[in-house]
Amino acid sequence: MTGEMLSPEKVIWINARFLTRPVTGVERVAREVISALVRDHLDSQGCWRGSGQVLRFGLIAPRTPEALSNPWPELRLWQTGVFQGHAWEQWDLPRCTAGRLLLNFCNTAPLFKRHQWTFLHDAQTFAIPQNFTLALRCWYRLMFWMVARWGLGVLTNSSFSASELARFMGVDRSRLTVAHLGADHMARVTPDLTPRLKILMDLLADRPFVLAVSSDNPNKNFLSVIKALELMGPHAPACVIVGQKNDRVFSRSTLSTEKIHHLGYVTDAELVTLYRRATVMAYPSFYEGFGLPPLEAMWHGCPVVVSRTSALPEISADAALYCDPNDPASLAAALSSLVHDPVLRLQMSRRGQDRARTFVWRQTATVILEAVTAPCR
Repeated sequence: MTGEMLSPEKVIWINARFLTRPVTGVERVAREVISALVRDHLDSQGCWRGSGQVLRFGLIAPRTPEALSNPWPELRLWQTGVFQGHAWEQWDLPRCTAGRLLLNFCNTAPLFKRHQWTFLHDAQTFAIPQNFTLALRCWYRLMFWMVARWGLGVLTNSSFSASELARFMGVDRSRLTVAHLGADHMARVTPDLTPRLKILMDLLADRPFVLAVSSDNPNKNFLSVIKALELMGPHAPACVIVGQKNDRVFSRSTLSTEKIHHLGYVTDAELVTLYRRATVMAYPSFYEGFGLPPLEAMWHGCPVVVSRTSALPEISADAALYCDPNDPASLAAALSSLVHDPVLRLQMSRRGQDRARTFVWRQTATVILEAVTAPCR
């Protein structure tokens, strides 16, 4: 359904503006949460039944030239409004959902709607403002501040993020509900040894390699990976890099080009292949609200080295080795220990798999559902 509203009784609307955008971090989270909600908690009509109550979930999104594809036939999709983007979210969305509960999963929400829950994924615009433009910083700070006060509550992905958001926004910690993300979506991805990966694996010839994610975002701290490998000297392992190529980093590197293999964008299937074949994944990020990529690597048995900062110790626990993101030598030491110690590597691989399997999307959806339906119980 794209042109008419659902029956008005006891409807919970899901802000589905994310369906108009490419699938990246927060969009993927929204899709996984909704999929788990539909699969594990709702009936074939998109209804939740409990405590004598029936609540019907629906999707609401902006109008588009062609009807949006709806991944969840159990949920009716209503495309409405006259605006697009943030304008739709601030004007059309609250007007069309007046008096109804609204769920927002992707950081953004109407400023002046009281009957809503919003998932805020981290406090980066407060904690590391230098990484954002002034306009984006001011907009997100205002929006976060407003939804934390006007809405029914805030959802977030870690205890660390909850504490950070409460501190920066000046609200009581009890207004935030922690719903850890899941990693079990990785079980649905079939590895694919594509021709370019086969060429790379043949070139590496079973030699150890570090898997790293490159980005123009300075928060990801890719420079530390390069510096750590330089510190490891001639015995440094090869490094396979996925993501954006950061030319500024490579222009200053003394590493042999024979040891650097930049793949650029990879599909999920290619990424799983790399997780399963990599000796170790390096993730020395400065600040993470959750840190999903290391957990995905753990799911496939890839040992990881992460920063001892922000939410990463909460999520990784004893299933990762740690480094100081400001000290490439500490990253080099952790990488070296995993590259040269097969017993430790196996131990961390098993710990990682066990840890990753405690994070499932069904539990994420359960926590969210319990929070938003609490008044009905």
